[in-house]
Amino acid sequence: MKSIRHVFLDIDILSDWDTSIVQRFPEAEKIKINAPKTENTQWDARCSEYPTVLYEDGIYRMWYCVQPSAKSYSENADHFYSAYAESTDGINWKKPDLKITAQDIWPGNNLLALPGAVQGVVRGLPGSKYKYYAIVIQISKPEPGITDKGGAIDERGTILFGSNDGLQWQRIKKIVQHGDCGCIFTDFPSHRYLMFQKVGLMHSMFTRRSFIGLESRDCENWTGYEGALKWNECFVADDYDDFIARQRGFMITDFYGITLHRTGNLYIAVQNVFCIGLPLRNNFGQNPSGFSHFRLAYSHNGFNWRYPAGRPIFLELGKPGDFDSGFMCPGLNILEKDEDVLLYYSGTPFMHGWCIDINFSFRKDITLEEQDNSYFIGLAKIKKDRYASLYATHRGRFSIDPDATGVEPLSVNPEKPELYVNCNCPNGYVKIAIMDNATKKPVPGFDFDDCIPITGDCIKAPVVFRKKKISDIPVNKPLYLSFELYRGEIFSFEWGYDERNFKK
Repeated sequence: MKSIRHVFLDIDILSDWDTSIVQRFPEAEKIKINAPKTENTQWDARCSEYPTVLYEDGIYRMWYCVQPSAKSYSENADHFYSAYAESTDGINWKKPDLKITAQDIWPGNNLLALPGAVQGVVRGLPGSKYKYYAIVIQISKPEPGITDKGGAIDERGTILFGSNDGLQWQRIKKIVQHGDCGCIFTDFPSHRYLMFQKVGLMHSMFTRRSFIGLESRDCENWTGYEGALKWNECFVADDYDDFIARQRGFMITDFYGITLHRTGNLYIAVQNVFCIGLPLRNNFGQNPSGFSHFRLAYSHNGFNWRYPAGRPIFLELGKPGDFDSGFMCPGLNILEKDEDVLLYYSGTPFMHGWCIDINFSFRKDITLEEQDNSYFIGLAKIKKDRYASLYATHRGRFSIDPDATGVEPLSVNPEKPELYVNCNCPNGYVKIAIMDNATKKPVPGFDFDDCIPITGDCIKAPVVFRKKKISDIPVNKPLYLSFELYRGEIFSFEWGYDERNFKK
């Protein structure tokens, strides 16, 4: 199925609507998985975090960060390695014996030789030198026999690596030196790469974890960053975010992580919203203590971001006792698989900062052994494209007329002449009318009464008219769409074609 789709997280193309139409924001569902185990293995005994998952040739491939058991209170609390795991179903994960590094230290380990915390693995654009690219946050010199391969050097910052198998990596260059978290994304339709990098910025006399955006056409030469404060600021907390923190019993908010995805022409971000409590620092630095939740943002260009009304929660912390009841971090990508959208993430039953002082050194009243097995990987999912919906409890209509908002009018594309909707109407229906942009009346044969009602829970339901096909409409005729909802909701629509029914 070839298609272009629009999700109703973005409602900028609505031209008119009944007051009975409202926007609704479902939360993601958590799925129990058997994540990579950390019991009885020293190299990853403390935690597993920041997963990236790609699906290739029937295998789910995961790149993620781990921390070994701490040996002393003087160690850096952010002592990270990068690791790799595989699964045939996305639920049950195994750690292969990679035999890449540190075999004399930890025989049978699944470590990669990357010198720090991997913050995303992406496929390269067509014609790229490498099949895969990764960014790594490096905060110390490479460790002999563990992370001193692939051209790694003694440096600090966000380092770009390339690989043709996802296992053996080669250093390419240092991109920036800011913050301990990032995200990289291959924007295939625009033939570019995007990267978001954590930085520190001020708001209302407190330092905030924030994110800047960079862009590259070849993944090596990046624009949008010319030094501190000479950058594209994309995600910075504001007064409304602090209001949310106070509603949740905390003081201020910042952003701990970002995950990027693209659906049709819309960019979607999963934000890790960190609500922070006392103690708060009165110098420039990160505040450690608080809880988190995930929410969505969206953009038309990847740099200017907006929020749905009310900034609703997309994924909440677990219940007391759950592995993710204290803090969560989103994974570094969103994976579309069949009819689902999968977000792997990491969580801990402890509040962020539970075992460190405000200066990020280990608290000596908590034993080092207590910190082992404290961070785990989980999975959340939604059905494909169901980030938000337009909903009617009884009956309502709305229209989509790009011409009304200054965008080129719709017309039938002969290569994508079929219309599909993603809806949930167990006790109602969706109907569509195709309207003549010039007369503002239905095209003959394509009124609401001509449309066969779409009922039930459908990810991709074809829009069918009783006597005519959409391909009967002249190709260059300006159009717009009107939708009728009865006791149901619609999440997205798309133009496409079914390869079984289409001949070029």
